[in-house]
Amino acid sequence: MTADISRAGLETFDSLNIDYEHAYRNNPFKIACVKKAISMLPSGSRVLDVGCGTGIPVSQMLSEAGVELIGFDISPKMVDLAASRVKGVFSVCDMLSFQPTGQFAGIFMIFAHLQLNYASFRAAVYKFASALQPGGVFVVGQMPSDRYVPKGDQAYDATGVYVEDYPAPFMGEPLPTFMMSAAGQRGLLTSMGLEIVSETIDLFQPDNPKCEPEEQQYIIAVRKSDRPLEEPRPLPSVVTDSRLAAAGTPNEQCG
Repeated sequence: MTADISRAGLETFDSLNIDYEHAYRNNPFKIACVKKAISMLPSGSRVLDVGCGTGIPVSQMLSEAGVELIGFDISPKMVDLAASRVKGVFSVCDMLSFQPTGQFAGIFMIFAHLQLNYASFRAAVYKFASALQPGGVFVVGQMPSDRYVPKGDQAYDATGVYVEDYPAPFMGEPLPTFMMSAAGQRGLLTSMGLEIVSETIDLFQPDNPKCEPEEQQYIIAVRKSDRPLEEPRPLPSVVTDSRLAAAGTPNEQCG
């Protein structure tokens, strides 16, 4: 299952690379969120960009702020672009296989999980948030499901907070997408013990005539202490428990 998820993400984003950057690089809501998060980082912070893509704009903004930047993405083409234009250490890896070492003052996970299932997303969030130092910031961006999936729709899980493989609009085409409700995303982060300090939900029009406006949610959450984080809620359903186990086992060489 992990290999299938990784392959889907690779095929999607390796084929898009620069087109994706052109459509989404001038997103004012994303840029404002990243600027706010940067203002909360100590000088010279160690920062991780999960699913860095081409490096524009998030990795670039972080690098220009003077942080020690580590970034990775599943797409070799996107990583090549990032490494050629942004100062940082970049590698090719999927987020289920990547194992963070040491602690980070900031971790950015912005639209990096669209083709995961909930169990894998939950495992990844817990893994990365656990690598935050006390006072560290965790930044998440997603398309909340509320606009696209009616409340009570059978596509939702039993708790009514997420959908998997739902055909959401992306680059002008329906893409099987994982989404949480806006409240579900907040609840997952706070259930671990993180404190949400900033949230924005707004409509963004990608710079591509094929794309329709997208509702996007950006959250900045802070790890207040060095106490171990709680397991994120809700728990995966029985159906996806095996995926959670797979998500915790690296199965690819990252580099």
